[in-house]
Amino acid sequence: MNRMVWKMLVLPGSRCRQRISILSLLLSFALSALAAELQQTGGILSEQEFLTEMPVVLSVSRLAQPTSETPGAVTVIDRDMIRASGFREIPDLFRLVPGFYVGYFNGHEAVVGHGLPNRYFGRVQVLVDGRSVYMPLWGQVHWSDLPLAIEDIERIEVTRGPNAASYGSNSFLGVINIITRHSREDRGGLLSFSAGNKSTSDGTMRYGGQLSDWDYRLTASYRTDEGFNDKNDSKRIHLMTLRADRQLDKTDSLHMQFGYNGGTRGVGGDNELDPSRDRKIVSHFVQFKWQRVAGPEDETSIQFSHSFRSSNEIADTVPYSANIPNTPFSVPILSATLNDVTRSERYDLEFQRNQSLLAGFRFSWGGSIQANRDYAPFYLGTQEVSQNNLQRVFGNGEWRVSPKLILNAGAMFEHNDLTGSAWSPRASINYHIKPDHTIRVGISKALRTPTLLEENANYKLQLPVDLSLLGQPVSIVSIPRFINSGGLKPEEITTSEVGYLGQIPNYGLSIDLRFYRDEIKNVINQFQVSCPVTIPGLLQPVSFNCHSFRNDGLMTVDGIETQLRWSPEPKTQFILGNAYTRTVSYAFDTGVAEDLQRSNPNHILSLLMMHGFSNGLDVSLGYYQVSDMHALGDGQALPTNRRLDARIAKKFLLGGKKAEMGIVIQNLGDPYNEFRWDNSFDRRTFVTFRLEL
Repeated sequence: MNRMVWKMLVLPGSRCRQRISILSLLLSFALSALAAELQQTGGILSEQEFLTEMPVVLSVSRLAQPTSETPGAVTVIDRDMIRASGFREIPDLFRLVPGFYVGYFNGHEAVVGHGLPNRYFGRVQVLVDGRSVYMPLWGQVHWSDLPLAIEDIERIEVTRGPNAASYGSNSFLGVINIITRHSREDRGGLLSFSAGNKSTSDGTMRYGGQLSDWDYRLTASYRTDEGFNDKNDSKRIHLMTLRADRQLDKTDSLHMQFGYNGGTRGVGGDNELDPSRDRKIVSHFVQFKWQRVAGPEDETSIQFSHSFRSSNEIADTVPYSANIPNTPFSVPILSATLNDVTRSERYDLEFQRNQSLLAGFRFSWGGSIQANRDYAPFYLGTQEVSQNNLQRVFGNGEWRVSPKLILNAGAMFEHNDLTGSAWSPRASINYHIKPDHTIRVGISKALRTPTLLEENANYKLQLPVDLSLLGQPVSIVSIPRFINSGGLKPEEITTSEVGYLGQIPNYGLSIDLRFYRDEIKNVINQFQVSCPVTIPGLLQPVSFNCHSFRNDGLMTVDGIETQLRWSPEPKTQFILGNAYTRTVSYAFDTGVAEDLQRSNPNHILSLLMMHGFSNGLDVSLGYYQVSDMHALGDGQALPTNRRLDARIAKKFLLGGKKAEMGIVIQNLGDPYNEFRWDNSFDRRTFVTFRLEL
């Protein structure tokens, strides 16, 4: 291996870390190099004992492809992994994906990223059954507000890298597609409950059946807990979803979904201007899809969805005394009513056509129109509804040149009201060295459109100030917090990658290696500026520190991601996710460059081990580790954290019905900090019960 490759793979820092990185790579390559020989020796177990075929995924190119033939790296989280993990929260599942960071700003605001983790301004597109839940106001996903029960998820397909050729801007560092179960797969009833410390209490009631020609599933669920210690970050979530599917004839089908999520989330309490209060959430959606499958390679679909989310916070600030910058004066700040109301709405219509044009050539093409409406006077400084319309045209093709060689190419052209027109291309070559061993080489480009807050921020606190010391009456003083006049460029990324995928069926082993380089420019950064404020009684405006946004950053991220799945026997699985990165950044502001470089953890590791005994007892362990980092925005510098979870569950019959009782212990070790120093994650234990009716 040449010196440049070693430089890409070895992390800066101690020699110990370098050696660990090198040994990890050598182990991975040794396993893949031995694959052909192991195949020939016959192995110790029969191939039929394992389901080690490459999973077929839909999310990477919009074509059904085995993971060995997709144009990008993909991780599949299946129902067995979801159950074995013991996770209550959907975002935690992405700890199982190589290179993905998961943290929590508070007890109900998750931070999920594949690099550059930030409370807001996410760079990963998230879909639920093909419907985008990425919100343009903040550029984030409100995970706790999704009308989605974890029990209804069939699988999750995670593209590890840019995928704008399929899903457009904001599919910048990855795409998460959550796929729910078809309603006919959930006939009958389900009761599921859990309870534990931190006032943890969850419950799900589900019933599926058939009404006339419709299969349907109705799910009602609630989740409550108290969040982190000594913080006002509890959550009370109530949700309901309905899915109905109808097969019209041999080729056509209709699919309809509805979902609602409501409740309160505790926020604030950090200072006088951020009092403790409840945030009231209402979130709902409807989705309709018509699909025609005329043949194995002939499919047409039209999908329409409407999503809505509102957030409402009302509280009174606490009076306090504040110094006026650059003056000897200190004035009383009186109590003010905080009224933060936001509403986001999206209409989305998409057409897609998949067909085989020539022998060995498949093509997926289509387009969509999207209308986003956001009302956020508290942050945008206007009572008007902000509008951003989006139009997209896409195409992705797969050409099977020979049984061993597959070419993938695609592109997305899109136009939006914020930044205009852009296109995002992608191309890859997949070569099957042997039927179970594949090399992939690819390059892709993507954009991230600035969020409304980054582009049009006009966030000011209107505070009543007692100016009697200056001979003035009580006056309302406007203190800027975030100000931006627009004109930001989209962030741009070019990713080059080489991947290896291998299977050793006789040993139940699958290997996925990804070597990549991300080159990112026009990185949008938050920076501090001086904002003049007029105060009655003073001759000159007073400068206050506030924040704005600008394109100031250039980054190169070199990394390797390893995913191993090993089944030494049919009821035992080990799933390893390992990622090393090295980040180099440049910016006009050296502090910004350092922040960008420290935001990416150099090492992220996950290991899920699960075993099922013949007597119905299931045991699983999950180990998760993130090296020291300093997340962007509201994140803080944190040391390496480690976490070990355990789950034990027993299946049995109750009145002739399938039942399961279990216990989950999260973080068997010492407390660690999530995203911030004041988020201490200590041991959490809860008991689970599940009954199928």
